[in-house]
Amino acid sequence: MPSEAYNSIERIDLDSPFYITELPLGNKVYVIDNYLDSSLHHAVDNFLSQSTSWQKHNEVQGDGGRGGLPNHQLWGASYFRGREVEDGRFIKLECESHKYGSPHLMYWFDRKIRTDFSFEWVRFQYMGTNSQTHGLDGSCHSDCSDDDNYNLSFLYYTNTFWNENWGGDLRFYDRFVPTGARELMDRYEIGRVEFKPNRLLMFDGRLPHGAESPSKDARYIDRKSIVLRGDEVRLLDGKQRYANN
Repeated sequence: MPSEAYNSIERIDLDSPFYITELPLGNKVYVIDNYLDSSLHHAVDNFLSQSTSWQKHNEVQGDGGRGGLPNHQLWGASYFRGREVEDGRFIKLECESHKYGSPHLMYWFDRKIRTDFSFEWVRFQYMGTNSQTHGLDGSCHSDCSDDDNYNLSFLYYTNTFWNENWGGDLRFYDRFVPTGARELMDRYEIGRVEFKPNRLLMFDGRLPHGAESPSKDARYIDRKSIVLRGDEVRLLDGKQRYANN
């Protein structure tokens, strides 16, 4: 987790994305509702709902992160992973798990995020999708290592309908908490963000966090999200933004 311990998150609700000018994000969690136009939102959810790439194999842990459980798995599909090449650069490689579904939408979504927030990946880590049903709580974990000061983590919630009584909150903690230890999870929680359709979250991936599964009232409903994260990014200035577009 970040070297500074936080006793709460600073939730910042916005109507639209913005150009990032300073990192690290610290304890700030940016929440942007209605991130995509309605037609695009429904297209993304439809793509995921009809995808044949889902596998019950996703480990809840970043490549350089901590926490999670080796055998704790969610339904998911991995689309891209970062890999370091000989000259120290990181390249984005397609994963085999999406071979039954086109990755073009994921390419588009990644580009949109980078354009909307004005950055480029230096050390790209991972892009994929998660799906949780009742009982599949996400374990407490971090997405990257403690010294990754210039990291970014994004979560986008693709469901087109969600009852607020169905749960599925993303919980943040001030330390790593054993999965299933409800008393400790409640004691060390420093904030949470509700699951809501078409909502985008951006935060420092070093913050320990974990996603609750849907409640028993939604036992037949899946909680779907797109995961996008990197261990290091480069912020763009005005000229670079123009060239990048």
